[in-house]
Amino acid sequence: MIESIWAVFTTGLLLGAPSGLAPGPMLLLIISETLRHGKRAGVKVACIPLLTDAPIVLASGLLFTQITNMNTLLGVISIIGSIFLLHIGIKSLLAANSEYLDYTPRPLLLREIMIANLTNPNPYLFWFTVGAPIMVRSFQHNLSKGLSFLVSFYLGLVGIKLILAIAAGKSRDFLQGFLYRITMKMLSLILICFAIYLMLDGFVYLRLLQN
Repeated sequence: MIESIWAVFTTGLLLGAPSGLAPGPMLLLIISETLRHGKRAGVKVACIPLLTDAPIVLASGLLFTQITNMNTLLGVISIIGSIFLLHIGIKSLLAANSEYLDYTPRPLLLREIMIANLTNPNPYLFWFTVGAPIMVRSFQHNLSKGLSFLVSFYLGLVGIKLILAIAAGKSRDFLQGFLYRITMKMLSLILICFAIYLMLDGFVYLRLLQN
């Protein structure tokens, strides 16, 4: 049992920061958007969990003990997310292959970033397995502990993503011409690989493929 509010706060922070650096499509989007369009675009991606995670957190707190088939939910989310990420990856790769070095696609719209995060299974997997039990236990103890866990988790999660966006923005000036094109091609290909991985993962969750 987590006794003190500072222990709850520290727990949230220590869970949030590593989650913010977990390899995945959102991490790649922060880097690619920052390199293409500057720190402001990267910061927009970094902060998107503050807009999209509320229903996930609420649902996990209310339903995590009642969901009997988590694999089906994760499977459907993974496949939908893989299709969307594949679209973004191919579009980015085509832009990187353009003969005009100054050609870059427009920054992702807010709704596109929200879709990318909502169809990313990582938040669901975390909250329905790790986050919800700690959050519910904290709220059951008292309101301040529950809020402390939520605030510290997102402080760690978004804070580390903001640091990454700022770091990528500082390196943007050094990535010019051929080096820029190669970097964007690599990021696009990695994003496509993540999309394929998510799709296969979804098939495994739905028992359409064996692990």
